[in-house]
Amino acid sequence: MRVLVVSHGKEITRGWLEDALTAVDANYRVIDPSRGDPMPPGEWDKVILLGGHMGAYEVDAYPWLMAEKDFIKLQLETGTSVLGVCLGAQLVADVIGGRAFRAKDTEAGMLTIQRTEAGRIDPVLSAIDGPVVSWHHDTFDLPPEAELLAHTDDYPHAFRYGSALGVQFHPEVTPGMFRGWVAMAGPEELEEAGLDPVAFAGDLDVQAGRLRRQAVDFFRTWLEE
Repeated sequence: MRVLVVSHGKEITRGWLEDALTAVDANYRVIDPSRGDPMPPGEWDKVILLGGHMGAYEVDAYPWLMAEKDFIKLQLETGTSVLGVCLGAQLVADVIGGRAFRAKDTEAGMLTIQRTEAGRIDPVLSAIDGPVVSWHHDTFDLPPEAELLAHTDDYPHAFRYGSALGVQFHPEVTPGMFRGWVAMAGPEELEEAGLDPVAFAGDLDVQAGRLRRQAVDFFRTWLEE
């Protein structure tokens, strides 16, 4: 299985995804277009688009986003299985006719997502059996013909479109990753969202076993579907 993992910044690491890739013995490559890596030619069995601090709509500030969007479009046209996480989901939504944009506020913390009827029977989303970690200040309009799988009161959180699955939440995040994000971005955005970063990091430590199991089940199910 040839898997391409697309990151967007040195602080965006694989986290629990690494465990799932190892579990299925995937032959995977990691690139970061935000640090100058070109989008690679060739065929892939699976493509995973991770998060990043930039917005999918900020193509003037981050011109490499256009090349990544073209790459995503090509993968979907050829039926490659694509998973978008946070920014990755917003990029997929943007490519297939949705609109990525700045949200009215930051949604962060441990969330219980609300599933649609389609989400309750989706084999990959069914691996999410508890609260999920979220931290996003952008969102997206559900693209035409995409099927909503899950949402919170304020934002869409999972959708299917052809060979693509997008999730707004972060199944991959470990306690160490979260602390690294806070160190990079600062605590202000989380505090404005009503979240104590130190206390929340402690909660992640407590729930690390459950979060790891849930993440590995989620990613492995997607990798093997």
